[in-house]
Amino acid sequence: MKNWGIRTRVLLLALLPAVAIAVLLAGYMAWRIAADSERDLRNYGHGLARQLAAVSEFSTYSGDRETLRKIAIAALDESYVTAAAVFDDQGMPIAASGALPSPLKTLPLSRAPFLLDNDDERLLFIAPVVLHRYDVSDPFLSESTAPVWPAQAATIGWVTLELTRAAAQKRKQEAIFFTLLSSLAVVLIGGIMAFILGRQVTRPILRLENTVARIQAGDLGARVPPDSGGDLQRLEEGMNAMAQALHDNRELLEARVRAATSALEDKKNEAERASVAKSRFLAAASHDLRQPLHALSLFAADLRHEAVTPPQRRLAGQINDSVRGISELLDALLDVSRLDVAGVTPLAIGQPLAETFRHLEAGFARSAAAKSLRLRCRPTRLQVTTDPALLERLLGNLLTNAIRYTESGSVLVAARRRGDRVRIEVRDSGIGIAAEHRHAIFEEFYQIGNTARELGQGLGLGLAIVSRLARILGTRIEVRSAPGRGSVFALDLPLATADSVREETQRNAPAPHREPQLLLLGARNPELESAEQLAATWGYASAWAEDAKAGAADAPRAQAFVALGFADEIAPATIESLRARGAGIILLGTGTEEAPAGAHGLRLPLRPAKLRALLAQLLTESARA
Repeated sequence: MKNWGIRTRVLLLALLPAVAIAVLLAGYMAWRIAADSERDLRNYGHGLARQLAAVSEFSTYSGDRETLRKIAIAALDESYVTAAAVFDDQGMPIAASGALPSPLKTLPLSRAPFLLDNDDERLLFIAPVVLHRYDVSDPFLSESTAPVWPAQAATIGWVTLELTRAAAQKRKQEAIFFTLLSSLAVVLIGGIMAFILGRQVTRPILRLENTVARIQAGDLGARVPPDSGGDLQRLEEGMNAMAQALHDNRELLEARVRAATSALEDKKNEAERASVAKSRFLAAASHDLRQPLHALSLFAADLRHEAVTPPQRRLAGQINDSVRGISELLDALLDVSRLDVAGVTPLAIGQPLAETFRHLEAGFARSAAAKSLRLRCRPTRLQVTTDPALLERLLGNLLTNAIRYTESGSVLVAARRRGDRVRIEVRDSGIGIAAEHRHAIFEEFYQIGNTARELGQGLGLGLAIVSRLARILGTRIEVRSAPGRGSVFALDLPLATADSVREETQRNAPAPHREPQLLLLGARNPELESAEQLAATWGYASAWAEDAKAGAADAPRAQAFVALGFADEIAPATIESLRARGAGIILLGTGTEEAPAGAHGLRLPLRPAKLRALLAQLLTESARA
């Protein structure tokens, strides 16, 4: 019933009383007809039997069987009578409307008619034939020659009368049928009236419902014709007034929203322009400051070499530290501005993660060992579709943070497959990150516990660069951490397809032989191998010289090249020999301000962007020399 509509409920409410009354009246009338029919049939039988007994009195007394037979046959003309018989005072049949019946088994004692037998098909009545007492002084009797009757009434015989129920049942059925037909007509008329009245009541309500539905769907121009009259018309007028008020309020709100949206759009555009201008300014400033800063680092290095007294050396060291901090800050700002403004387009190719992990392990092994940390890159055969340089830079920044904020334990880089994706994780056992800082750590210059902005604790730009690199690679960084229990930084990348792997294989196919542009000095080790692979990616040919001194002596004079090795393995004489041949010199494990004159330093872990920029610069200078 909860799902019934208003029209069904009103129709049911109007029709149900009429149906109930009709059913009750029909049942009552059928019961009354059945009861009255039975009573009338019995009264009729009693009366007819009494009359038949009265008519048969004289003939029974005189023994006139023929007359009694005629009387019995005449009784058949009455309604419902199927048989009549007359018995003497001993219960023996003396006349009947048909064949003589059996004698009466038991003589009744009653002096009044009564029902002798009753079943579903007939009623059998019996009445005594009584010889009434007459006054002997009656002149008519005194002159009569007939036998003298007894002075007192006596039972001289019996009359039986059989009535059928068939005709009575038929009349009863006809009466019940007429009653039911009348009740059905009453119900039908009541239903029609209920439908008409219900429609008059529900039509305005249904129109209201339809209008409410249209308003709910957003059509505030919907209206109800106010023509129902009475209370319903006032309700319709109220509905129309409410719809008009909603329509006016919506137009007002839309106007306000448009104005607010326009203002917000202007503010947004202004903020975006300011952000782009800031990024461009930082990029330009960082780039323009790079050359004087490079010169300043050279001057600081010369000053350190020229310092004689301990105060002079201490001052020179402080100047070198300050120059190094400014250089790192400018590099980080340049990276951020380049990612924000330059619109870096990633190169999506198939990249074996084993190669990326090997580069990372080679670049960060010394930094981890310096803090007695165990750095592990779990072996894997998985390959991803991504930009190898950007991915290595992203993971390198995560490793830098992991090593910086881990005092003991280990740092792990691992990858595992998840369907058609590969999940890469950088785990550490460091100090951990509280939940309230997990989103803010990706903002620029945000550092936990470094309110004094000490350079030794970083610049607060590493994770900001990670966030931008992840966005460029089409992924996001997930963080799981707890204070004192370490941190896990994770990202998902698409699993490399066979086509992308084939394309990368063809791209990395051996190039035709050409003169080396990068001379690697010293024994083979992970850091130098990583530099060789990066240089090959950028299109530079490399050569090895395990003996730095011999390699410097055999280096070609007409070819522009750059020598790269560890600062603690290359003697000053070797550096002078390489300079004499016009070679650029890069020393790993030291800063430019600490490197000897004419050499450039790159601190570990090795940063691919710095190495690439320095190689291009030194090869250009070597070619000019």
